[in-house]
Amino acid sequence: MIDPVDESTEGRIDVLVVEDEFFIADELRRTLINAGFRVQGPVATIEDALDLIERERPSVAVLDVHIGKNRVTPVALELKKLAIPFVLTAASTGHELARYPVLAEATNLGKPTDAARLVAVILKLVG
Repeated sequence: MIDPVDESTEGRIDVLVVEDEFFIADELRRTLINAGFRVQGPVATIEDALDLIERERPSVAVLDVHIGKNRVTPVALELKKLAIPFVLTAASTGHELARYPVLAEATNLGKPTDAARLVAVILKLVG
């Protein structure tokens, strides 16, 4: 049975989701909507993420590190430039992330991502 999802958006925190794996993206979307956030995306490309940031300016973002064959670094740099906080949901190690300072600074919740922890971290970032 599919859980009902409340997609009304009035007065909500906007969360950009950048994730290229459909089922993970959908689970993140559902988790965030059910927690009371308005979800932008999910988007599965760097270009779509940058376009969405320019058009809709999220409050916070949830990023996977590997988007196709690319890293999400350009998105993270743009978010940092705009002072928009973000969290990672990636299977990457701390050693791998250390090569990219903008990613190394972010909290990485890993995969699979604990829904309650994701919500708590987002609330802390926007609080």
